[in-house]
This record gives sequence, structure tokens and C-alpha cells, in this order.
Amino acid sequence: MEMMHKLKYILFGLLLLSAFNSLSAQDIQFSAQAKQAVLSGEKFQLVYSVNEEGSDLRLPPLPDFTVLMGPSVMTSSSTQIINGKVTRSKQYTYTYILKSDKPGNYVIEPAQISIDGRKYSSNKLNIEVVKGTSGSAPRQQQQQQQSSAGDGSFSKDDLFIKVSHNKSSIYQGEPLVLTTKIYTRIDLDNVSDIKHPDFRNFIVQDVADASNIDWSYEVINNKQYRVGTFEKKVLYAQNTGTQTIEPTEIEFLIKQRIRRRSQSIFDDFFDNNYRVIKKRVKSDPIKIQVKPYPSGQPQSFSGAVGQLNMAVSASTDKVKVNDGITIKVVVSGTGNHKLMSAPELNFPSDFDIFDPTVKNSFQNTIAGMKGSKTFEYLIIPRFPGNFTIDPLKFSYFDYKTKSFKTISSQAINITVEKNGDGQEYTGGTYSPSGVNREDVRFVGKDIRFIKTGNPHLKPRGTFLFGSTLFYLGYIVPLLLLALAFILYRKRMHENANVLQTKNKRANKIAKKRLKKSSTYLKAKDHEAFYDEVLRALYTYLSDKLYLPVSELNKDKVSMLIEERGANAEVRQELISILDTCEFARFSPGSAGAEQMDKLYQRALTNISQLDNQIKN
Repeated sequence: MEMMHKLKYILFGLLLLSAFNSLSAQDIQFSAQAKQAVLSGEKFQLVYSVNEEGSDLRLPPLPDFTVLMGPSVMTSSSTQIINGKVTRSKQYTYTYILKSDKPGNYVIEPAQISIDGRKYSSNKLNIEVVKGTSGSAPRQQQQQQQSSAGDGSFSKDDLFIKVSHNKSSIYQGEPLVLTTKIYTRIDLDNVSDIKHPDFRNFIVQDVADASNIDWSYEVINNKQYRVGTFEKKVLYAQNTGTQTIEPTEIEFLIKQRIRRRSQSIFDDFFDNNYRVIKKRVKSDPIKIQVKPYPSGQPQSFSGAVGQLNMAVSASTDKVKVNDGITIKVVVSGTGNHKLMSAPELNFPSDFDIFDPTVKNSFQNTIAGMKGSKTFEYLIIPRFPGNFTIDPLKFSYFDYKTKSFKTISSQAINITVEKNGDGQEYTGGTYSPSGVNREDVRFVGKDIRFIKTGNPHLKPRGTFLFGSTLFYLGYIVPLLLLALAFILYRKRMHENANVLQTKNKRANKIAKKRLKKSSTYLKAKDHEAFYDEVLRALYTYLSDKLYLPVSELNKDKVSMLIEERGANAEVRQELISILDTCEFARFSPGSAGAEQMDKLYQRALTNISQLDNQIKN
């Protein structure tokens, strides 16, 4: 029995040791890295990395490559302290310098290294060796390129950018993805300036930017390029027809090596003499065909585009008079959420309705805005009874199926109970054609006397003619007629200049709106600031041009104010302010407080100039 117990302990210890060794083996990371594509005759690095000190590193056979140098061993260490816990790690790198003169696709098999008596294998690598330009050796090509860079000149083949689009034809509101890539054969230090197109007639959302560029290698026309995705943007077209996206311009800071006279295979790796020069490159313009929606738009369609769902719910279906109810409408899925307007619900007239609160919970993806947009309506019943909120119909355009789709919610039944002295309504459920107001009740005393107090008596037979009341019956109407005539003449005099009256009203409303926008400016609420400036300008123009706001657009405004005497400079300034506001509303963070304050002053100045120039 004792022997059996000892055997059990020995087996248990062996199992623990095996498990420990297995866990330790899983912590070892041994990897190989190299360029995916190189030119024939070009030197490149083959780097092996391991997180534990090892020995006896063995390379696989390399019959198609020449090992020029290596291994060069480097050790790095790092320490992290998280919640008082100290973690230390080391990294060992073994670097070889290789080249190949024979074009083709080659596989470098895994290398092996010994750590604590165990052997570990790296990953294998696929490398494409591309034939260089005919008649020039790789070394000569490098010397020619560096020589041309010495005077600050570069060819278009050395550095360029491409802006590609995933679609050439889209529907209005359908997401369009623009990807900007950098192609370079020279050393880049940084980006000093970027000039984006104005994206007129598009709403723009950023998906990826230059903060984290993922670099790779591509071979184009037998030339190897280092390629990085600089940024991705999603555009939503607002107008139909052929739309042109202007070129993107980027100014690069280029790290330029100043070569020494001595020449050896080590110069490319140990020469640290550099200078930085600037180079501006520009992409090609892009033309996009924006198609209008097909015929048969539902009445409930308000511009939502994508693949969407809609749900309507109430916080409760049984309340007392004057208690609040929250009606929540959630639109989810992938689409143009930020451009959706609040749906219109048909609420009973016996409820006080407040403007909806909007909550956005979505992220920008290449398929569009993905997430949800919530509209919350606060309603307060003022009378008891049984009420029904009609079903909400929500329509959107699905650009994948090229058709309109309509979602209908369920009707919401709400029971409102009397509260305190409330009287229950017995007229049934709500219908749009009827009004469930409380019946009019007469509140007074049960017994009423025919006549009380001291009566005024007069002799029998007295006639009205010749009395004071008789003459007053003539004089008072004449006086009232004269007073009405005087007031009418005064009103006609005040309204003789209709334009002056309209101008006073327009200035008052515009200044009030701009004053409200200055409050948002101080609070750094960018979106609300630009929204108020837009409202102020369009309300002002509505009063000036005698047109409702719904009929105004930039082209029509420019034409009308030109007819009324506004010069070209004032017209261009107005359109520029409107464009800036519309772009900034959907590009949060694109302008700082200083730019917003300048825009505020520009709007005030432009309104004053329009007042002086627009004629009746």
C-alpha cells in the first residue's frame, strides 16, 4: 500500500512538471520577419525575434539567397507596473543581411533555436524577388535615385498618392468609401500639410486617419513601393447627378540621406547623416454618378437610407393625470443615422407634447453608420380616459435591393386614471376626428334669485327720444369712427414702407438667433453653434425675401439677393458662411473656438451689408 501511495505522488509530480513545461513552452515566442517583395540585387534584412535567451540558432538552407552579414544580436528589455504588479520582459533579435540576384517567388523555411534544452521553430516566410530595370544594376539604380534626390528633385514614380473609391455610381444617401494611399520609394519623415477637397454636396465622416498607418509592400511596374493607407472617409451624397471630388494634396517631409564617399556593404545601415526636404503631391480628381431614388416613395419616407430596423415602446401604459410617459423610438442597423430626422407620431390632443430628445449610439464604418439612434418623446396626459397612439410608419431606402421598405409599429394603448379631483372621461378611446376634452361643467349655486338689490324705477310712458341716452347714441359712434380713422391713417403711415418694417423684424430675429449662438460658442457646443447660425441666416433671408424657409436654398438665395442689389462680394461671403456651417455641423471638431468666433463676426457683418444693399 505504501508503495502504491509513493507511485501516486511520483506520477502526480511528473504531471505537474509536464504541465509546467507545457505552459512555459507556450510562453516562448519565436518569429521571423522580412520584406514581402524586394528587387533583384537589393539588400534586405531577415530578422528573428525571441522573448527568451536562446542558443544554437540554426538558419534553414538558403540556396537562392546570399548572406552578406549576420547574425547581429541585440537585446532590449522593458518593465511595466500595473496596480503595483511589476512585469519585466526581454526581447532578443538576430539580424541577417541577405540579397538575391535571381527573380522569382521563394520560401524561407522555419529556423530553429534552443532554449533550456528545448528546440523551437519560427514561422516560414514568402519573399518575391522582382527583376529590376533592364540595363541597370541594383546598386546603380540606388545611386541614381540618391543622386536625383540630392538636389531635392523627385520623379512622380518615387512618391505619389492615390484616392480610390469603392463605387462609381451610388444612390443619394448611400455610403461611398474613399481610401487615400501613399506610395513611396524614398524615406518619409512626416506630413507637414494636408489639403482636403471641400466635398461640396457630400456629408463626410472619418473612418481611419494617419494616426495609425499600416504599411506594406507592393510591386508596380517592376518597382517596389512601400504602401500605407493614410485615411479612409465615408461620404453621403446630398445631391443627384455627376459629382466631382477634387484632388487631395499632401505635403511630405522627406528624410534625405547625405552619403559619404566611402562605399561598402555597411554604408546603407550605419550612415546617419540626413536632411529633411518638402515635397507636395496631388491625387487625381474623381467623378461619381449619384442616382436619384426610384419612383414610388412612401409618404413616411424622410431620407433614411441603409438596412434599418425600428422599434417603438412606452415607459408605461397606465398612468394618472399629469404623470409623464416616455415614448421611445429606436432606429437601429446600418445607414445614415446622423442625417435622420425625428419621426412624426400622431399623439392624442389631450396630451402635452414636448420636443424629442435624441441620443446617438453608432460608429462610422465603411458600410455606413452602424448602431442606433433613439428619439424619446415626453408626453403628459391632462385628462383621464383610454387613449390610443396610432402605429408609427417608418420608411427607408435599401440601396442593396434598390427598393423602399416600410416598417410599422404596434398601436400603444394608454389608460389615464383620474388624479385627486379629476373626473373620468367616458367617451371611449381616442380617434383623430374627435377631441376628448372634459365636458364643460357649470360651477355655481343650486338656487338663483330672479332679481336682488334696489331696483331703478322710472315713470310709465317715458320715451327715449330727446333723452341723454338718445344723443349719446349718435355722438359715441361718430367719435369711435373718427378714432378708427385716425388709427387707420397712423397705421397706413407706419406701413407705408413695408420693406423698413420687414427689415426691422428681420434684424431683430437675426440678432436674437446670433445672440443665442454666442451662448453655444462660449459653451463650446460646436454643433449647436453652427445650427443656430444657420437658422439665424435663413430666418433673416426668409423675412427679407418674403419667402418661407422651406423654399430657400443657396442657389435661389444668391439669385434673389442679386436681383435686389447685393453685390458679388457680399453674395459670395453669404454662400461661404452657409457652406462652412453646413460642413461643420457634420464634422465635429473640424474648427476651434477662434474659427467659430471669426464665423460669428462674419455673420454679423454680412447681415449688416445685406441690409444696406438689398432694395425693395
